Amino acid sequence: MLRSAACLLAIGLVGCTGRDPNDKTLRIALQDDPKSLDCAIGYSISTWGLYHMLYETLVTYDFDSKVVPALAASWKVEDGGKRYVFTLRDGAKFHDGRPVSSKDVVYSFQRMLDPKTKCPGSSFYESIVGVDAFRKGKAPTIAGVTAPDAKTVQIVLTAPNLVFLQLLAMPFASAVPDGASSDDLAKAPIGSGRMKFGSWQSGQSIKLTRNPDFPGNTPAGPESVEYVLGVNENLEVLKFERGELDLLGVNRGIPAADYAWLRGNPKWTKLMLDAPDAAFYYVTLNCRVPPFDNLKVRRAVAHAIDKARVVKLVNGRGQVAPGILPPPMPGYNKDLQGIPYDPAKAKQLLAEAGFPNGFSNTFYCVNSDSTAKVAQSIQQDLGKVGIKLDLKALAFPSYLDAKATPGRVAIGSGNWSQDFPDPSNFLTTMFSSKNIKPTESLNDSYYTNPKVDALLDGADVEGDTQKRLKLYQEAEALIVADAPVVPLYYPLKVQMHAERVHGYKLHPIWGVELAGVEVK
Repeated sequence: MLRSAACLLAIGLVGCTGRDPNDKTLRIALQDDPKSLDCAIGYSISTWGLYHMLYETLVTYDFDSKVVPALAASWKVEDGGKRYVFTLRDGAKFHDGRPVSSKDVVYSFQRMLDPKTKCPGSSFYESIVGVDAFRKGKAPTIAGVTAPDAKTVQIVLTAPNLVFLQLLAMPFASAVPDGASSDDLAKAPIGSGRMKFGSWQSGQSIKLTRNPDFPGNTPAGPESVEYVLGVNENLEVLKFERGELDLLGVNRGIPAADYAWLRGNPKWTKLMLDAPDAAFYYVTLNCRVPPFDNLKVRRAVAHAIDKARVVKLVNGRGQVAPGILPPPMPGYNKDLQGIPYDPAKAKQLLAEAGFPNGFSNTFYCVNSDSTAKVAQSIQQDLGKVGIKLDLKALAFPSYLDAKATPGRVAIGSGNWSQDFPDPSNFLTTMFSSKNIKPTESLNDSYYTNPKVDALLDGADVEGDTQKRLKLYQEAEALIVADAPVVPLYYPLKVQMHAERVHGYKLHPIWGVELAGVEVK
């Protein structure tokens, strides 16, 4: 397949810049500067890959999504699942050379859960004893997080939490030095992870260097990692082809035309890795902003969108999503019937809702070519039933801020990837009323349904696996019918690595995992 004229022109503009064969820097592209390098602040695929390199949590995930030791060498679960006792591994050090102690971990939880930090994931940890009193200023510390000695961390919950270990693997719970401020960590982070922070030049690069004290780091691995900033989708592919980047598809999908060309070229297809992704793409509808506070309007939008065409726009790298839980996720319901494509029904519902001639609104999305193509397809579909949309594209961090601000985004694009492999991460996180916040709202459709809340609350604590999954499926069916989001498709995760990169594997949680990677 021939490349487009625009692509060929871009190749000429890039210029020829050979790589030193001894260069052991792993280079990855990123279009926008991260909002912050503070592990308690960011909440996106691109920043999580960075955090996973820079910081450590008590536990982490292996390539099979199993919780395994990280900063903690071992742990015990006591008192019927309400008390967790962690023993830190010997020799753990922060990047400045200071040993990691249990006091640092206690401080890290208090900083993360302090309302002043504005951590978007703080609600995940509200089951820890004393969090409510601490956040309301009624207690100086969190009673449920203590350090009996320098190597031991104890965390006590108000009630057993079936996914608590998984929550501890999220970057929000990373260890930072006692006393480290959010302002310092945002621009010059100090963690104990695989890579050390080097420098950050806004719009140009973020550079990391190998941490010699990290277990498993060897001379054969990357000496450094450089995130090359300000690189759009098409330029990213060209830079990868020219050997200027070592990984492709880490922080966003490969553009459709480029993917088709790469997949059909024997030179490149052998470097391609793919697997079903525990994620879904969707359109979010703000249930508190007219006219999307009207159920008939939301369902009309769902009927108007041709999801099969959206899948074609991404080269068929996915499957039409009738619901929210993707196929790799426990609780996926293959029999769930979504809202079908039916423009005539959409027009009927709009008329019944009082909009026989439709209405106008602004559709928010991320400023990338792939997202723009999908947004334009949605714009065309909704235009056919009378809903006229102006597209407003924002840089990724700005778009996340906009969606998390009540009342700002009435309709927009969205995607969600698993933070941990449990249905609650999709359904409770995105649709429970308790996750509607004045700022940093995780429920960014601002959807409320008491029946759904009751099902989710029951499922979150149900000990019987089959009963638990059934409750989640019941909640999912109600959510789909209420249409706070319009599911579009479940994606196929596709990444590529340079020939000089060996041992690279797709990780189910982290955007990029360097364990076992060698650069030759």
